[in-house]
Parts: sequence; structure tokens; C-alpha cells
Amino acid sequence: MTSPPPSPEIEPSNWTWNRAFAVSLLGLSAWTLIADLLHQAHILLQTSSSGLFLALFVWVWISVAVFYAGFPKRFVLGATLISTLRFSFGWPLIYGMDIRSACLWLDALLVGLAILYVRSAMRTPEGPPRPGFCFQHFLSMSAASVVLLLGSLPTNYLGLVEVIKTLSGGYVTLSTQGIDLQERVFAKDGRRVHLVGMAHIADNNFYKTLNRNLTAPVEGRRLVLVEGVSDADNLLPASFASGEIYASFAAKLGLVDQAVGFSAKPRAGGDHATIDEWTEDGVDFRRADIDIRELSPEHRKRLIALLTSLERIDLASLFQLPDDMTASEFEDLVVQGLVKQRNGRLMEVFAASEADYTEIYIPWGAAHLPDLERRITALGYRSVGGSNRRVLDFGSIFRRS
Repeated sequence: MTSPPPSPEIEPSNWTWNRAFAVSLLGLSAWTLIADLLHQAHILLQTSSSGLFLALFVWVWISVAVFYAGFPKRFVLGATLISTLRFSFGWPLIYGMDIRSACLWLDALLVGLAILYVRSAMRTPEGPPRPGFCFQHFLSMSAASVVLLLGSLPTNYLGLVEVIKTLSGGYVTLSTQGIDLQERVFAKDGRRVHLVGMAHIADNNFYKTLNRNLTAPVEGRRLVLVEGVSDADNLLPASFASGEIYASFAAKLGLVDQAVGFSAKPRAGGDHATIDEWTEDGVDFRRADIDIRELSPEHRKRLIALLTSLERIDLASLFQLPDDMTASEFEDLVVQGLVKQRNGRLMEVFAASEADYTEIYIPWGAAHLPDLERRITALGYRSVGGSNRRVLDFGSIFRRS
């Protein structure tokens, strides 16, 4: 009786490593998908550490896979590509759907790939074992890794451009040269309304250009509805009330803060004109904002906590929430308290003043403008034009640094 032919030699380490990485990929990708599904606030405010661990795992994996030929390239490269697009804000799916949906689709796609990898890793391999190192594999994986690494730069950039455009309603535009804010003009019955994207810190030329436009000749009178939450009860941190926070950030970047650039029109001698001189030229300024005490107690508490955290005056504080504030609470503060409630007050002042002016400027932060545009057009105003202003020139910042 003849004995059966010997089975192909199996390399146990290949099984072990592939099973370990397959299960790890499935666990991390499933964690990310579940975290995104359960996240109630905007997807950009996701605070789960799942994404960080997933990104680190994938890039460690592809780095090891360059030298170790035991990992199937289709799974390594596929996972790297999908995770790169996921962390590029869902690009390019965001061109056809909202950011959350795009990210969830890519999360699910990565989970699907991980399931296929687990199934493949659990099967008994057929044929000769994979070598631990193969020069041809090293060359091909090195080339693929470089392509994916370099490719992640434009995908992240394009994703960020689209996210900024979507969130700002097109009032903020990011390019490789800098950041532009848009001014849109609306007209009805001979009256014009200018929605002007503003920034608390910017290049000085940004404010100079706006000041020149405000002093341009106009038939009738021009009204400027300015923003600025007042603080009659001195509830806000002193550094915020004094403008120190914005001035400090501006100084770090070589820019100027709004209180300096947009305080008044420049005179020939370089001095600033007074409000009376603006009025003589047919330009009236009117505050159209709320006082801090008008916010709900919860919104007021959250705003004070947020501004207090910014007193550290470092760039990292811009991307961190106070320890006791959730992403949902922050989103509620911004959308309901700082945007919609303040926009409601502005529209009250607008309605009371509209008939007395032929031109009204609303130079407010870009976050306010999409909602204000909806309110303005609901009153019968129609878009008649617009222009862009460079608020931040990257080249100038690099030259100053």
C-alpha cells in the first residue's frame, strides 16, 4: 500500500501573522464604524480614538509589508487606500453625498475588506509557502507605498477644500495660495445688501480693502451692522473682553486682528477717522448682536468654558474642547447659541433699519452667512454679484517667518 504524497510545506509564521493582522484590522475598522454610527454631533467633531488607532495600525502594517512578503498585497494596499480616503474627509465621495455618509460608506467598505481578509487568513494555504523576504515584492511594495503616501497629500487637501466649502456655504475658499472670504451682494427694490465674510485675524490688506469699499460714494446712506457679543455683567474672561486672545494669535502669525484693521477708515495722514466722520460721509455703524447674558444658562456656561480654555493662547487649544464639554454640546452651542440666536437678533435690527438705507453691509463671520443668506433671500432679495478677498496669504506668512 503506497503512502499518500506529502502535503506542501506550510510556513506557520505566515498563518500567525496574517491571522493576527486580519483580526486586528477587523476589530479596529469595526470600532471606527460603530463609533461613527453612534456619534451624534457632526462627523468632524468625532472624538473617538478609534480613527487614530486605525490609522497608526494601517501605516505600521504597510511599513512592515514592504519587507515581509507574507502579507497579501491586495489586502494591505486596499486597506491603506480606503483608510486614506476615509481620513481625507470621505473624498471623493463627498462630491456626491454629505460628509457623514461618505465617511460611513468608507468605514463599511473597510470592514468588508477586513472580513474577506479574515476569511482568507483562516483558510489552510495551498501551494508553496510565501517567503519571508522577496526582493521583487520589496520593490513593488516600496513603489506602491510611495505612491499611496504621496497620494494622501492631494486627497487630504482636496477633501479639506470641499469640507470648508460645504460648511461655509462657499463663503470660505481654501487654495494652495491662501484663504479667501467671499462677499455676496443681494438686491431688492433698489436696495442692496452685502453679506461680507469676516475674520477676527487677517492680512492687513483685507481690512483696508473693506474700509475702502465702505467709503465709496453711495446714493442715500449706508448702514454697517457689526457683530460683537457684549458683556454687561463682565462674565467673559478678561483676555477675551480686551481682545488679547485675538491679538496674540494674530501676532504669532504675523497678521492683525479685526479690532485694529476694521476699527475705522484710514485718513490721508494715516490716522483713523472717528465715528462722527464716518457719519458725515453717509456711513452709520450699528451693533446688531446679543449680550452674553441673553444666552441660555447652558450656552453661557459652555461659552465661558470654551473661551477660558483659549486663554492658553497656543494653536493646540484651537483643536481641543474643554474636558467637561462633549462634541454634541459644542455643536449645540455653535449652531443654536452662537449662530442662530445671534443671527435672529441681527435680522431684528435689519428689519427695523432696512427702510432707512439704500445699502446695508453685514460684515460677519463666515459661519453666520449661509443662514443669513437664507433669511435675506426669504425676504425677496436676489443675488446680483459678489467678489473674493484674500484673508490669509500663505506666501506672505512664509516670507515673514
